Amino acid sequence: MSDKMAQLTARCLCRAHTYTASVPASSLPLSVNSCHCNSCRHQLGALYASDVKWPNKDEDISSLERYSFTKNLDFFFCKTCGSNMFAKGTKPNSTPSVATGVLDNTPGLLRYDHHIFVGDTVDGGVSPWLRSHTDGAPAKRWLQGNWGPGPDEELAPDWPTEYTAPDIGAVAFPEFTPIRCHCRGVDLLLRSAVDMAGIPDAELPFHVEPKSLKYLSIMDACAHCRAWTGPDIMSWTFAKISYIHFPGSGADTKLPANTLPQDVAGLKEAVTRDDRDPRLGTLAMYKSSPDVERYYCSRCAASVFFAVASRPDIVDIAVGLLEHPSGARAEGLLVWNLGRMSWKWSPKGGWREDLANNVDELMEEWRIQHGYPKTTARINGERREKEKSEKEKENEEKEKEEKRKRETGKDEPSSLESAVANVSI
Repeated sequence: MSDKMAQLTARCLCRAHTYTASVPASSLPLSVNSCHCNSCRHQLGALYASDVKWPNKDEDISSLERYSFTKNLDFFFCKTCGSNMFAKGTKPNSTPSVATGVLDNTPGLLRYDHHIFVGDTVDGGVSPWLRSHTDGAPAKRWLQGNWGPGPDEELAPDWPTEYTAPDIGAVAFPEFTPIRCHCRGVDLLLRSAVDMAGIPDAELPFHVEPKSLKYLSIMDACAHCRAWTGPDIMSWTFAKISYIHFPGSGADTKLPANTLPQDVAGLKEAVTRDDRDPRLGTLAMYKSSPDVERYYCSRCAASVFFAVASRPDIVDIAVGLLEHPSGARAEGLLVWNLGRMSWKWSPKGGWREDLANNVDELMEEWRIQHGYPKTTARINGERREKEKSEKEKENEEKEKEEKRKRETGKDEPSSLESAVANVSI
């Protein structure tokens, strides 16, 4: 009896490219290869890359833009929207691998069970939050590739044991952190928010943590972002556009001539104009919806910025592009909103729903285990949710009371009437 077949469908964000292939249903879930190396992080803008072997070895992907990642490996992406789609070895008859983020959210499709080149992260990156599959089975983590010389290449569950994280409450450092894609076509600087030290806590922007002045960072399960960047969960931080600079020296870096435009509209105009500033390098823009622009490297396809009209002076920055001395998570500059997966509802109904819930739980466990406090953004969010819930409950009670009045034609008995009635009984 022949095995039933399951279909894999890969689509870029703009839907200009769609690929389909089939695998035996009995082979599901497919094993995901998750790479945390420096090169992959800078090529994607994410904190890890995730891919699976594409069933059709001879798939024609020549209509995609090719980027020579190394002498042995090419990446392929959509030139229009910048979606990373495939990787393929340069040797003849190589089988392509597909980025998991562009695959449909088919239930039971994939399984995260191993991570390679975790050693490059220094601090573990996001691998501690992906350390087990949704069924609780531990995922193996490897210092380098899982083709290493022996068991000493496999990392312990508590690795890195000798890593000293930056003081949680210490002020953000250094003043400038490079933002660089893999090909260096995008080469910018992110200035810390230490100059906001004199601003009252209540008046700080939502993305700046009081006291430490570190930038808020999130794990994001949004369907559009994963289809654009490549992995299933993206990592973003936030900053005012005026805090992003062209490389310079000393105080000159902060001059208006050495900063990006001050708002989203200005950034879009600067990137799309014919006589653009050459310092913008290979930065390109794709408008994914009427109020959203996505910026990426036109040469290597690294995701760089996400801009939305409702936040006219702030952009999301792809954390994978940051070169911070404290490690991939850049904890000397960033504060992570642990236990608060953004857009967690987005993958509902498919295999990513369990992934998003699992990562959210693992982040919270890790936060508590390592003594990280809740972020101010999380505290404020939970307070708003509580107030909303209480208000909804109050409105529900009012509606019930109004319905009772309509049905009985009488107001609720007074406390005296109730007392008399009880005595009579």
